[in-house]
Amino acid sequence: MLDKIFSKIEKFMPEKWFHVLNHEGFKRYFANTGWMFFGQMFSLLVSFFIGAWIARYLGPEKYGLVSYVVAFVGLFGFVSTLGTDGILNRELVSHPEKRDELMGTGFRIRMIGGVLAFLISTIAAFILGENSYTRALIIMFGVSFLLQAPYIINIFFYSQVKAKENIKAQVISAVISSILKIILILSGGGVIWLLVVFVADSIWQGILLFFFYQAQGFSFLRWKFKKDLAKEIWRDSWPLMLSSAAAFIYLKIDQVMVGKIMGDSAVGIYAAGVKITEIFYFLPGIICGSLFPAIVNARNTNKDLYYRRLKNFYFLLGSLGFLVAAPIAFFAKPIISIIFGSEYLAAIPVLQIYIWSSIGLFLAAAAGQQLMAENRSKDIFLVNFISMIINVGLNFILIPKLGIIGAAVATLITYFVTPTWMLFLKRKNI
Repeated sequence: MLDKIFSKIEKFMPEKWFHVLNHEGFKRYFANTGWMFFGQMFSLLVSFFIGAWIARYLGPEKYGLVSYVVAFVGLFGFVSTLGTDGILNRELVSHPEKRDELMGTGFRIRMIGGVLAFLISTIAAFILGENSYTRALIIMFGVSFLLQAPYIINIFFYSQVKAKENIKAQVISAVISSILKIILILSGGGVIWLLVVFVADSIWQGILLFFFYQAQGFSFLRWKFKKDLAKEIWRDSWPLMLSSAAAFIYLKIDQVMVGKIMGDSAVGIYAAGVKITEIFYFLPGIICGSLFPAIVNARNTNKDLYYRRLKNFYFLLGSLGFLVAAPIAFFAKPIISIIFGSEYLAAIPVLQIYIWSSIGLFLAAAAGQQLMAENRSKDIFLVNFISMIINVGLNFILIPKLGIIGAAVATLITYFVTPTWMLFLKRKNI
């Protein structure tokens, strides 16, 4: 397929550029990125429109409760991986011969992290004084942490530039989940059954990942846990776990604080504007997940090539963020009206402000990948910690004064602070 595409564009391309595009390595990464783009687009579009249907069905208050529970539990997502994903990705790229040891050790780490995340989120629900119904929903959704250890296979496929296998599992899981949500809506199911479907997503996605891993000729039965390797991974990953903690907090804290200060209905309206923006968050994830192996390999072999790739990396993600933000901000009113309905019109200014945070978020993803490639995990923690402090502080100041618009402004400022700090650290250390 790719050969046909390149043969058609050959006569329109300068010879220098065509040789680059026709390179086997480029084709491999291009195909990998294409699969990731397709899978994420399919899953996100399906889940988004089903989610919008659910928002209309539940109304702002109940939808706000669901959004609050998901955001609250999401604050503790960093614990489930113990910060090891980036390290494992890097090691699987650099040392593929250690696959079984890395996978077995990573799987055990994720199991431990899942239990800890569940326990901490449950304890937090009691300490922070949630009412009994909300607390029960938080505990129920927190069970998903216990089911995510198989996601280690995602990291392996990305490290081997085999995103197709991840995408097949993701698409099938999205279809199953969407069917169940439609049944739930048509049968008049409530919030509890909706969260049951959310939790069940982790079950069948994990099963599918095991199946596709075996189908590629590998076997999870050969995975080995190595205590010394676990210590080595933990030594590199604990700053990343702290960094992830800060990142998860400043990504999720706005909805939690809106809920605490303004109530469930306000969260529902705010979440509608945020959800449209979050559709596009898969883009830096796809690009980073697909191109990170190429960046690591370039750093290991050719310094000049490494910096050329980084320059293009920053330009690509920054430009992409602008191209996403501009049209969404302009068409915010019809987008909210058509997708969510008249009950959510107050989300229009939220979306018009919040969508511009995409630029900062995309640039931060690029800078984060560079710091990861250079094994500068402490710098990543410093940046995310500062961003968390700024975001929490701004939310405390702006939400009481400006309501949900204040939360959007706080997020916008924070998301631009993050890449600015990262770029400062890059220039200082290189």
